[in-house]
Amino acid sequence: MGPAHRAPGFTLIELLAALAVLAVLSSLCFRGLTSVLDAEAHVRDEARRWNDVALLLAQLREDISSAVDARGFALGAADAGLALTRFAELPGAPPRRVGYRLRDGTVQYLVWPTPGAAAPEGAAHPVLAGVADLRFSVLREDGIWMPAWPAGAPALPRAVAVDLVLARGERITRLYPLR
Repeated sequence: MGPAHRAPGFTLIELLAALAVLAVLSSLCFRGLTSVLDAEAHVRDEARRWNDVALLLAQLREDISSAVDARGFALGAADAGLALTRFAELPGAPPRRVGYRLRDGTVQYLVWPTPGAAAPEGAAHPVLAGVADLRFSVLREDGIWMPAWPAGAPALPRAVAVDLVLARGERITRLYPLR
């Protein structure tokens, strides 16, 4: 008799070994895919957050550079960290009174119905959450930085400094000239 011949195909042990290798590879691929998706979500959230910061700083620049006169400019005013009367965006429209304040970790944009509104507070619109601190200071004519500027001062300050500290510790400082 000759050597024993085996039927063509795989043994059960060979099939189980192949399935075990496939299971390990699948597990590694799944973990890799999960970490890529988590990283992509984190990057998307960070990009959205920094875009919101950029929008706030752009709006601040627009409002501060459009300040009309000293009568409507106040820093450290009652409820708003910064309040000012600015030129309107549309030609022929009346000036607009706006302000910024920090409430419960959120920067709010305040809008009053009219420039000379006697209402103590404008309508508040949240613009940036996750803020630890928001401070403004102004540059006087003599070159001294001040933490407050009285409403009705004879002239606008030379510049406004905005110091924004995010909840995660990032500090952003911007200087905006007024004249």
